[in-house]
Amino acid sequence: MAPYTFLALGPASAKADASWISHPMIKAICQYEGAAITGKRWGSRILGIGFDALVLALKTLSPSVSGPYFATNPWIGAALRLTGRKDFVVTGVYAEPSSRSWKILRRLIGDAPVITMSQSETLPWNADGGRAWCVLYGNSLGYPPNKRSEDFHIFIGGSSDRDPEAIRALEEEVLASTTPVRLTIATGGTAREIRRGGNVVTHPGYVDQKEFGELLSTASVVFLPLARGTRAAGHMVLVGAVESGIAVAVTPNEGMKEYMMEPGIARCDPHQPLLPQLRELADATRHRQAEIRGLWEEKLSLDSYISRIMELLESARGSA
Repeated sequence: MAPYTFLALGPASAKADASWISHPMIKAICQYEGAAITGKRWGSRILGIGFDALVLALKTLSPSVSGPYFATNPWIGAALRLTGRKDFVVTGVYAEPSSRSWKILRRLIGDAPVITMSQSETLPWNADGGRAWCVLYGNSLGYPPNKRSEDFHIFIGGSSDRDPEAIRALEEEVLASTTPVRLTIATGGTAREIRRGGNVVTHPGYVDQKEFGELLSTASVVFLPLARGTRAAGHMVLVGAVESGIAVAVTPNEGMKEYMMEPGIARCDPHQPLLPQLRELADATRHRQAEIRGLWEEKLSLDSYISRIMELLESARGSA
């Protein structure tokens, strides 16, 4: 069975690249490091990712970048098809069924294998005639080990499919708290800070991955307020928190059902006061950082993710 050329958008990571290339089913790595960091160009994420994916796909026209290809974004797969490539695998769908993005991806990806992060994407993709399998996501982001602040610190990060109402509700609870709370909301936007009594709500604005990890690593608990839907979203923040040894509270979301695991990943009811739920989870996991990090190492690390994907692909090729 021919090994894959690994295709990715964005800056290279020597550590991550080493993990992928060390597997016998990956023969080379080809990246477009000039891809937009936010994924947006001309004010549009679809245009941005689409353009960057096409640039990367054009690189595969060189005889030195041979297939089959392992594409780390579905839009790379779509671009490969547009440039005449058919032998590829993609990870992720990141689109709601029947949406414009979904229809474009289904038409262009066709029956190429798709590895999703959740059954909420796998099942409708297969029902629509595609070939998809769900693999539990994992990554190794290198975030620092948890060093809790002396104060109670809640961290919210990321922007895709976040629930703004839940974020606003928690912000109001924090500012009204009679016990000091610090809330960091790293979701982009304008940098600002609100203080009321002993409570602080900080919006750091845009931060790079290193600063994001440093802010997260000081939290008592990470809150992941996700909008209801079937798109896979929030997994990188969840994995980064668990890697750091921090518990994560997640609002109900179809794309996260497979990730509710002990210790440290728990559902949070957005229809009930949020602050007490977050305090309870933080208190219950205060001395369990090593166990939480052990969960990451066993099930949510990059090495475990690569192993699961390659086992599935070997099995799928063998049965084809």
